[in-house]
Amino acid sequence: MLENIALIKEVHHYKSIVSAEKEAKDYLSKINIENISNNRVIQCSNLEIFYVKLIRALMTDEDNIIIVLPFSITANLTDVKSFIDNIYMLNHKKILILELYTNKSKYEGILCNIVK
Repeated sequence: MLENIALIKEVHHYKSIVSAEKEAKDYLSKINIENISNNRVIQCSNLEIFYVKLIRALMTDEDNIIIVLPFSITANLTDVKSFIDNIYMLNHKKILILELYTNKSKYEGILCNIVK
């Protein structure tokens, strides 16, 4: 997974492998999943794969990130607070989460704007 994440910086920002992998590992460490660094996709949970995709998006030059239907991406997501907290820990860009209104109750007690 580490190589998968680092590839963004290597290709688009011409960083060395060592530098790009260090940055990728720093992101994984922020949310305590650096243990998946050497894993392949098949060895990771849906949630871990989601975080890898999010980190890859954060490493791009894009200013905004849109997450569409996180509950469909991360099957069986039960701890929404930790999920949102991890997004905030990783985040340095504007993130918009598009979710079904029927999932509104899953976000109760979590600091986020919900627009109907």
